[in-house]
Amino acid sequence: MAPVDITLARVWPSQLRTDRLLLRPVVPDDAHLIRTLLTDKRVRAYLGGPPSSERVAARQCAYPQTPGAWTVVRVADDEAVGLVTLSADHRCTGRAEISYQLLPDVWGQGLGREAVSAVTRLWTTVAPDGGPVVAVTQQANVASRRLLESIGMELVEEIEEHGERQCIYTPSIDEDDAELRWARLIFARLDEVERRRGDEARATPEGQQLPDDRSVLAPEELAKLCPVRHGGYGRICARTAGHGPDLHLGRAPDGGWIAWLTCSAE
Repeated sequence: MAPVDITLARVWPSQLRTDRLLLRPVVPDDAHLIRTLLTDKRVRAYLGGPPSSERVAARQCAYPQTPGAWTVVRVADDEAVGLVTLSADHRCTGRAEISYQLLPDVWGQGLGREAVSAVTRLWTTVAPDGGPVVAVTQQANVASRRLLESIGMELVEEIEEHGERQCIYTPSIDEDDAELRWARLIFARLDEVERRRGDEARATPEGQQLPDDRSVLAPEELAKLCPVRHGGYGRICARTAGHGPDLHLGRAPDGGWIAWLTCSAE
């Protein structure tokens, strides 16, 4: 399975066409569209709100140079109405993530469904060795969840991220090959990454203070451990209470140290 970035670079640049849309690589002239999408409170309602002006400017510069960033153009009037991006999923090595934003004026017309479906087909057919692909949306974002389900995606996991419940969707895994690919990613690649992060976290000064056997801790020491279960695996964070939101150190079922990352909201 090739890394996501390498697979994207191999198929990029590319244009995708649907009945009503052209998806083309983002160009510098799309700067106004990017700013409008990133600063519209309705568009950003489930995406952490509008980012800072500095972040907007950075995105305007980055998108035209980013493989996997498409501008969604309505063919009928050649109007740019949204963005769809395909990138490496920061949550899990070897997995791709589709993200999408459309102008509110075109909501409810099925254009988002066409765009996301086209990118999903590209990844699963043109780049079959690129690994599984997911789309992540807030549990509260009913419209986005319906969009994903309407193109045949299935809910496979729910996680806490950015202080909200998030739903992870992936294309239906009815075919044996897709099912095996997804299982291999979940049970092998993710476990490998988490164990490597666990080793790194144990090497830090705070990590070295944690005993190998938590059963030897006194009740007052146990009370300092984070009791919250993180992610779909129900693993328990073993960092002391009051730790930052970036790293959670815990134990795998076999006793090995693992760590998994979250990212702060934009």
